[in-house]
Amino acid sequence: MTLCIFNVKVKPLMNIIDSFKILIFASVIVSTILAGYVYNKGGNSQSLRYLSGLLFANVVYATSYFFEITATSLNQIKFFLNMEYLGIFFIPIFWVFIAWSYHPGKSPYNQNLLRNLRFLYFIPIIVNLFVWTNEWHHLIYYNIGIKYNLSISLIDVERAPGFWVINSIIILLYLVATFRMVYNFIRSKGNQRKQYLLLSLAAVPPFISYILILKQAIPYSIDLNPIAFALSGLLLFWGIGNLQLFNILPIAQKLVIDVMRDAMIVLDTKGCLLECNLPAQLMFVNDTQTLFKVPLSQLNPHLSPLFSHSSDTYEIEIVLPGTEEIKSFSVHRVLISDRHNRTRGNLYLLHDITDIGKYVKELELLASFDGLTNLLNHRQFMNLANKEANRLQKQGSGKFSLIMFDLDNFKAINDAFGHSAGDNVLQQIGQIVPQQVPSYDLCARYGGEEFVILLYDTAIIEATALAEKIRSVIEQTNFTFHDTELQITASFGVSTYSPQYKNSWEITLNQADTALYQAKDAGRNVVISFQVPDTL
Repeated sequence: MTLCIFNVKVKPLMNIIDSFKILIFASVIVSTILAGYVYNKGGNSQSLRYLSGLLFANVVYATSYFFEITATSLNQIKFFLNMEYLGIFFIPIFWVFIAWSYHPGKSPYNQNLLRNLRFLYFIPIIVNLFVWTNEWHHLIYYNIGIKYNLSISLIDVERAPGFWVINSIIILLYLVATFRMVYNFIRSKGNQRKQYLLLSLAAVPPFISYILILKQAIPYSIDLNPIAFALSGLLLFWGIGNLQLFNILPIAQKLVIDVMRDAMIVLDTKGCLLECNLPAQLMFVNDTQTLFKVPLSQLNPHLSPLFSHSSDTYEIEIVLPGTEEIKSFSVHRVLISDRHNRTRGNLYLLHDITDIGKYVKELELLASFDGLTNLLNHRQFMNLANKEANRLQKQGSGKFSLIMFDLDNFKAINDAFGHSAGDNVLQQIGQIVPQQVPSYDLCARYGGEEFVILLYDTAIIEATALAEKIRSVIEQTNFTFHDTELQITASFGVSTYSPQYKNSWEITLNQADTALYQAKDAGRNVVISFQVPDTL
């Protein structure tokens, strides 16, 4: 009769033990799935990466504990007990990192502080060294035994002082991280309060189970921590789906706007800063801690008048503080309204076009100048000469002179020494001519070995004298190529344009070209000017 009563009492207990094994196994599966899900979802979210680390640490812990309770020898139990510490001590470390990195609000988390907190990683490394060498010093456990009175293997340990030191550190880390969550909860508003409240509640099940285990208040010293952590993970999983926890829009927005190359500035209706990203902060004088709700004029005096444009798209120049560097930006403004269509502020996107402006100028230079001589090219010369002629035509008076010259017997140089020698001569001509002509006048390579000069407000007599001077300089210059002296001369034609002649300036250009060919026919190396009826 007594045996029957014993069997009746043992059977429910065995059912409970079997259910416990199933729960531990289920917590392993749940933690593994959650860890994989969060890891894939992590992306650029630092707090999500820490959460995935916490969940993977729980996988190690729960898996080790499952193998511990199903082990068949004391050596196996000791091994898996040591393995548990590889997971359990990293859990509060990651919880601390989550508490200090998770900021769904406007204020960015302190990266320097997070970098300094990395020293916490050394704690579990040191602890595990002591745990795995316990047989040598017995600072963690005096003795480790095994109970066989149930269907699972349970350890029977004598706790040494080191055990209490280790677990005190774990509890302290939990409390510090949880207090941080509560502090954030108190300071936050709206949906952020719900998120911080959920995070704070997620810390409760593991903390309670941990305290109960330390007080040995759970029958047979069963470890409920893997189950508690799995419950917390499910709670966080629910928060990710329903409260946009960890991947909420503010975090996504903060990540997006901070990695944007464009500067983003949000101002309220009074012109005070509401939001900005990292590129925008480079434009501000104030420290980042005092940016928000500060009038834009105090952040950078150069910015205030630049945001008063009535247009939604425009270009501005901003002086960067400190370096005093001037940057060009294209600005796109978006009006911010609430659901009642009331204006709440403006969002400004500033795209840096400084380099683009430089490239445009470079392209304009490339499109305007001859690559060999660095003089104006034919197209640009014609554009500028045409503008000057139109200006004089509208004015009804004024003049300019044209000098066209061509290098004599240039083909013979190319035939005798190659095109490299000819290019070398053209490059030297490109250096000689601008030295003889006033800087405000136009010098161009008209084509091949032919050049043209436009002299503003210059009569034909003065232009002819200048052409004679250039001819003489070219004749007296020692042109060399590979130690070979080249004798270079040029023939010149000069003409003058004025709206009073009732001719287009293109006719004046043809007149200079005609005078040039007359110079060729006259024996070369001479200057001939095209005579007009009246001398201006």
